[in-house]
Amino acid sequence: MTGGWIAGLALFISFGAAAQAPAGDAVRGKKAYLDNICHSCHGTAGQGGERGSGPRIAPDPFAWEAFAMAARRPRAVMPRYPVEHLSDQALADIYAYLASIKAGTPAKDIPLLKD
Repeated sequence: MTGGWIAGLALFISFGAAAQAPAGDAVRGKKAYLDNICHSCHGTAGQGGERGSGPRIAPDPFAWEAFAMAARRPRAVMPRYPVEHLSDQALADIYAYLASIKAGTPAKDIPLLKD
């Protein structure tokens, strides 16, 4: 019984480490995001494209593993970004850029927009 618990704990710890995003640089990431035309579908701040062209991916991007999979093996119409075209470091930089974007002020909290 103890061996199974320890194996389960080890699996949980290793999964948690694998799920963590690699270190990236938000400044380089913004450049890579723009250079790779991500903004044409997802907006310059990851807010999502017009008329549903690309989903919102910032602020608070989804988990690193899902993000990386969506870039490497996308569903639907998103182009594929293989490692030969976009390095793992560049992808981590893009993720760091998206993670650095802060949510804006809700419209209800902007005095000029109130009645």
